Amino acid sequence: MASGTFDHDEVADWLAGFETDGVTSIEAALTLVNEMDKDDFIEATDAAFALAAAELVAAARDEDNSRLPKAIHAAVEGHEDAINAAKLASAARKAVMRVLKNSELKDLAEEDGEGEEWAEDLGDLLERLRG
Repeated sequence: MASGTFDHDEVADWLAGFETDGVTSIEAALTLVNEMDKDDFIEATDAAFALAAAELVAAARDEDNSRLPKAIHAAVEGHEDAINAAKLASAARKAVMRVLKNSELKDLAEEDGEGEEWAEDLGDLLERLRG
């Protein structure tokens, strides 16, 4: 996956928190990014947490865990009803758009010559969140 959402070391720790905290951790990651001023630069860790949260929301909505680490599949299935009940798709879409616009992850992808592929991957995520 071009976005490398789950390639960040800190995301593994965040996912461990999700396993126990469930939807609360998703809401916190999305809220942190969405409550920033619109022109604020989103640091890599905050952006990665928001993208991971958005991936979890998408997976709960369409029951497609293929973009998630296998180790987290059972936790997503266990929290699926709560994630869907929280109606987080809109917040997830907003967070993904903010990361696409002005984030350290965007800059890193562009520096690595993968900006277009990264943006397309996040575009796929946005489509899943609309579905």
